[in-house]
Amino acid sequence: MNTVQSNKLRAYQTVELILDTHKPTWESLPAFVTAVGDFTAVIPEILSLAQTQASREGASNEKAYALDSLGNTAFEIGAAVHAFAVTTQDFALEGRVDFSRSTIVNGRECSVLSRVRDIHAAATANLAALADYGITQTKLTAFKKKIDAFEATLGKPRQQIATNSAATTTLTQQFTEADTILNKRLDKLVFQFKDAAPDFFNAYQTARSIVSLRGRKTVDTVTPTPVPTPA
Repeated sequence: MNTVQSNKLRAYQTVELILDTHKPTWESLPAFVTAVGDFTAVIPEILSLAQTQASREGASNEKAYALDSLGNTAFEIGAAVHAFAVTTQDFALEGRVDFSRSTIVNGRECSVLSRVRDIHAAATANLAALADYGITQTKLTAFKKKIDAFEATLGKPRQQIATNSAATTTLTQQFTEADTILNKRLDKLVFQFKDAAPDFFNAYQTARSIVSLRGRKTVDTVTPTPVPTPA
């Protein structure tokens, strides 16, 4: 939600509180009851859409965490395989796993996956000889799970962007609906209580008169015209 929408939501919630406090007063007017029901049903929808908007960052963070964890494990195992290859003078294997920590996770996602999968394959093929280098089947299994976990996150940020865009459009529609209910139904019907229930009428009008907070305005600075110095 933007600032205007956030302020408007707080105003809605204030009206909702007034309506709930004075419920016994307006329950006798069926049209007002229906309008209140329609209005209060919109607020949870707005809150849910706002939460959907906010979840976009979570998907990106999940992907970044999975990549960082994968990079650490891939480098640890790749480094052990590299040491083994140097010891046994297996130059082809040495070149295959000769990556720095940063190189493993750099570049396009498909390239990262290709690197870590090849490191996993190289370690798996030489597992029997890697025990003295700290590589076990348990470590390789954990490594494979991290590869799968990273791959599973790849579409989430893009998917969340699409979901976020849809939520933003729907959110605007929900605010429009709430405003319509307030302006064209509740604001009109509340005059039925002006004389019969002035406390409720006045409280409602006060809640509806809340002006959305505005951002600070930049005050233009006027440069004074220099006063000539007498000769």
